[in-house]
Amino acid sequence: MQDYTELRELGFRGGLETHQQLATAGKLFCRCSTKIRNDEHHQEILRHMRPTLSEFGEYDGTALMEFKTKKQVHYLLYNDSVCTYEMDDTPPFQANPEAINSALQLAMMFNMSLVDELHITRKQYLDGSIPTGFQRTAIVGVNGVIPFLGRDLHFIQMSMEEDACREVSDIGHHVVYRTDRLSIPLVEPVTAPELYTPLEMAIAAKLIGETMRSTHLVRRGIGSVRQDVNVSIRGGTRIEIKGVAKIGYIESLSRIEAYRQKALLDLRHELRTSDLTAAHFKPEFTMLEKIQTEGEGFDPDQLDSRGHKAALMILPGFKKHIHWPTQPGLSFIDELRGRVRVIACLEYQPVLQCATDTLRSHMNLSPEDAALVFAGPEEDLETTVKEICIRIEEAFQGIPPETRQALSGGNTDFERILPGADRMYPDTDLPPQPIPADTFTRLQKLLPEKPWERREVYQKLGLSDHLIDRLLNLELCDLYDNLLSTCELRPAPLASLLADRMRGSRRAGFDWMKTLKEEGIHNTIVWCSENGVTAKGSWHILDWMSENRGFTPEEAFKAVKPA
Repeated sequence: MQDYTELRELGFRGGLETHQQLATAGKLFCRCSTKIRNDEHHQEILRHMRPTLSEFGEYDGTALMEFKTKKQVHYLLYNDSVCTYEMDDTPPFQANPEAINSALQLAMMFNMSLVDELHITRKQYLDGSIPTGFQRTAIVGVNGVIPFLGRDLHFIQMSMEEDACREVSDIGHHVVYRTDRLSIPLVEPVTAPELYTPLEMAIAAKLIGETMRSTHLVRRGIGSVRQDVNVSIRGGTRIEIKGVAKIGYIESLSRIEAYRQKALLDLRHELRTSDLTAAHFKPEFTMLEKIQTEGEGFDPDQLDSRGHKAALMILPGFKKHIHWPTQPGLSFIDELRGRVRVIACLEYQPVLQCATDTLRSHMNLSPEDAALVFAGPEEDLETTVKEICIRIEEAFQGIPPETRQALSGGNTDFERILPGADRMYPDTDLPPQPIPADTFTRLQKLLPEKPWERREVYQKLGLSDHLIDRLLNLELCDLYDNLLSTCELRPAPLASLLADRMRGSRRAGFDWMKTLKEEGIHNTIVWCSENGVTAKGSWHILDWMSENRGFTPEEAFKAVKPA
């Protein structure tokens, strides 16, 4: 197990925002179906995004950053699951009642105080992932708490909102989105920053997932749940790692981000104690002649065919800082690359590189100066040098608040400026939506046992942590509990039959749940128990029945028993 003593001393703090799709038949504010698809799209439209003023007459920093990218956004549309609401051509319906009920039940699972009236707000998204440029969202609960590692873990709130598009590609100034996921209802429980090691971050994510899945109200499968991982250390700032798809990634991402922040704080100290200031760096560049680009990683003929130019930017006295380590295998130049890649949209890879010794000698540069080479349209080159200067100025201040994207191995890269409160404003199309008083009592009666309660019961039955985890994660607890009370199989073999053997059989091509459904599995195991068949014998019977549909357990028993 990793020793996190140093990170605790550095003041590690973490929190989670879990985006979990709801298993509703329809979308949140229209009547389209919630169908994930990868077939050929029917239509395509092109849009350009522009920021709007908040209620206080201010622009959100993230919206301005996205506007600077000059992105052309392409949407792949499906006639039978995307409508004019998603394109902002018609007003929304009131929120889907099924989604509201599911969101309220999930908030109850986290012991939250519930709202009695939904107030829909708009949250600006200028990255193109939502064609309207904003996401509709509403708070359904606040001030939650669940038991966690011998203490309480608190939740700030839970929101219900519409999901965004799926990105297909993002090259240069063109980004392509598939709209099948657009407007699927999801909930977002947000923890307080009360997680004190990367391991606690991963354990909390697992518990949150178990709690939501135990209700059977959420979707399963790749992309149905995504974690936003928030990390800071003492003297740093909140960094949001966006859209982490697997819990197994959270620990390494959190650890590396904490050490990235320490590295940037160390760099700040180094810069502040040097002779440099942010004013040393000007947003200026020099165009390179064709002969000068040789050996710098560019194809001169390709540059000519596109009408692009290669350029050089000199950072006086910055050479020893440009390779300041920040993440495993990465350095400060990669911080600059991330910013330039997203905002200036340069297409040549790597988007920034250090000039070769040959070019440095030709330009007669001081050994202490950093020299960066890059290529693209002239207007993108101007954006590049401005962003480099902005990012270096931020290095003198410390750690800029950012949203970052997860990379393989636990590293991260810049995605966008961290949004502020100015991106939120009341929705003008939907009035407040009261929730009938009897709703809460009715939904409370539908709640299952909570995972930590079930875990305690199962431990007393002698189940291993492995079997308990499997039962919870595969949503088999209800079936297991029903079988415990109706058959004679002992608790551990029964749990192994459901949690391990059923999974193994599915991989071997015998999908019990698909062919027999939960009721068929239950009835078969009960029959086996009543007729003295062991858990292992039940497994063979269930395999045979899943492959030979329409037979009774008795017929299956006769078919599989040894002569």
